[in-house]
Amino acid sequence: MRTAIRRCILSGLLLAILPVLLVATEVSLDSAQIMIWAQRNYNSWDNPLETELSVNGNLVNIFSSDTFEPIEKYLKNGWNDLTLITRPQVPAGKDNELIFRVGPMQADPKDAKRMVMAPVLWEFRNGTDWSFNNGLYSYPLGPNVKEVTLSYQLYYAGLDLENQQLNAGDFVLQGKPNYTSWNSPVTATVFVNGTPLNSFTLHPRQVVITKLLRPGKNEIKLISRRVKNAIKDNDILFTVGGPAEWNVSRKQYLFKPIVEFKARQGWQQDAATGQLINPAAPDSETIERVISFVLKE
Repeated sequence: MRTAIRRCILSGLLLAILPVLLVATEVSLDSAQIMIWAQRNYNSWDNPLETELSVNGNLVNIFSSDTFEPIEKYLKNGWNDLTLITRPQVPAGKDNELIFRVGPMQADPKDAKRMVMAPVLWEFRNGTDWSFNNGLYSYPLGPNVKEVTLSYQLYYAGLDLENQQLNAGDFVLQGKPNYTSWNSPVTATVFVNGTPLNSFTLHPRQVVITKLLRPGKNEIKLISRRVKNAIKDNDILFTVGGPAEWNVSRKQYLFKPIVEFKARQGWQQDAATGQLINPAAPDSETIERVISFVLKE
């Protein structure tokens, strides 16, 4: 009963404060709930791309407009499968799409009238690769394609390493897409000296990894996984940087890059199918690499 009441109150708050939902701020994650938020790219007209979204085989909802759903009960520590089946409505008036964001959400401790999602763990769009012309949508996989399924295998490592306060001397791992306005055809999961981080998709994210590093040789294992049926060219760029130094004029911490790498390395796009393939193992869905670097004392 209390859970239902809490959810109703949260629903009212969220729907009343949509424009200020995604605020980048440091909040306590103790009482936060993992939610998925669907938001139209253009809020002034309808979205004709409808998406059926499932987490680990559990149907969350069918999304076509701005809404949210809690998904924490469907997530598990480790690998999770998020599936998006997108169908265009016919005919469509204007081109639009949904932006999906996943992360911990709660009331802002500085302003109880607004909600915050911090950090955004994962982000993806249902309109990437769809083309709109004269009220109809088409997809590059073929002229008769009526629906498209995108499957994301994402690692959930919990929230312990997320939203840690950054201090002088810290080391960070930053992941960001090459382009922020469309999906990447690969996801990236990073293990720092054997410790997994939450997977990276479209949303830029920074994780403080100081306590995971050691003097001397360190290893980062990168698992890149292709997203079947995703065509658009994009990539995820990573930088390990540090130690953090406060810059007075810019009023922020700056880092010296230690090592940089990209998620797409090793993948090639097949000209006939548009799909990413690994030439070394054409049937594989993932590529694993190890990036080593030395951290001097």
